Amino acid sequence: MNSNSSQIMLLSIRPRYVERILAGDKTVELRRTKPLVDVGQPIAIYSTLPAGAIVATARVARVEQRAKQELWEARRRTLGVSKDEFNSYFAGRSHAVGVHLDLVAPLEAPVSLSQMRVLGVPNPPQQWMFLRSSDWGRRLNLAEPAAA
Repeated sequence: MNSNSSQIMLLSIRPRYVERILAGDKTVELRRTKPLVDVGQPIAIYSTLPAGAIVATARVARVEQRAKQELWEARRRTLGVSKDEFNSYFAGRSHAVGVHLDLVAPLEAPVSLSQMRVLGVPNPPQQWMFLRSSDWGRRLNLAEPAAA
C-alpha cells in the first residue's frame, strides 16, 4: 500500500473528457506519470475551467503503465481520445499510464472552485493531488478509504 492510500485523489480532467467519463465512454484516464495510488482508492474528479468544479467521484480499478503504442492498442476503445489526441499528449514519451476508473458517480451538488478554496484547496492541481481531510470523504459522499 502507498502512503496515500487512505486519502482521496483529486484528479484534474478537461471538461470534454469528464463528459466522456460520465457517459461511460471513457473508463481509462491517461497520465504522463504514474500516480502513487492503490486499487480501490477514491478519486474526486475536478473538471477544469470553464467548469471549475469537482463534479464526480470514482475509484481506482487499477493503474497500467506500458509502452505508449502498446497502451493505445490494448485500450483504445476505453481511452475516450482519438489517436491524434493520444499521440499529441504523449509526444516525446516512450511510456503511457492509464488509470482505470470504476464506480463513477456524478455529484448531486458539484464543489465549485470557490468552495474548494474555502475548504483548503487554494488551487486545483495541474495533474493530481491528495485531499488529506476526512471531511472531504463526507462532503463527496464517499465511504472512508480503507486503512493501510
